[in-house]
Amino acid sequence: MKIILIRHGETEYNRRHLFYGKTDISLNDTGVQQAYLLNEKLAGMRLEVPIYTSSLKRTIETAELIFPDQKKISLNELDEKDFGLWEGLSADQINERFPEEWEKWLISPFEVTPANAEKFSDFQQRVLACLEVMLQKKQDFVIVGHLGVLRVILKDWFPEYEFWEIALDQGNYTLIEVGESTTKVIEWNK
Repeated sequence: MKIILIRHGETEYNRRHLFYGKTDISLNDTGVQQAYLLNEKLAGMRLEVPIYTSSLKRTIETAELIFPDQKKISLNELDEKDFGLWEGLSADQINERFPEEWEKWLISPFEVTPANAEKFSDFQQRVLACLEVMLQKKQDFVIVGHLGVLRVILKDWFPEYEFWEIALDQGNYTLIEVGESTTKVIEWNK
């Protein structure tokens, strides 16, 4: 089975380095251009496969621009982690407003949950459960997703990777081959 992982195009929140997960924001002009360029990169591949996105605009818009003539399936389970009261804030703003919580989170980001946010373990579980359903269909597919979602998937497949060091640029794709007993990277961030 071949799986293509695509990170959504840039938004203004990405450009401004703000924390956001569930905040539903559209692509900016750069994000639109990234999606068009990826459409050109993938034009040579005949992709007649399911295209999965989250329920958030930035993934849906990216998928529409890359795969305009294909049906997309939007799933809440592929939504980015909810950062609660930190949504829309920069690291400096979070540190200013929630200094103790910020320090604890920096030390243990997988165990400490910001106020009103989703626990990392719940986020991870929902993404991997959704992925398992897709894999059980035993067919190739594409996920146009969020950085956190794609990191959870790649960390599960490749436990030797450090979660925060998994780099997935916007406007690129990663091609993975999943076999019965092995999973391997065919192309990374092309």
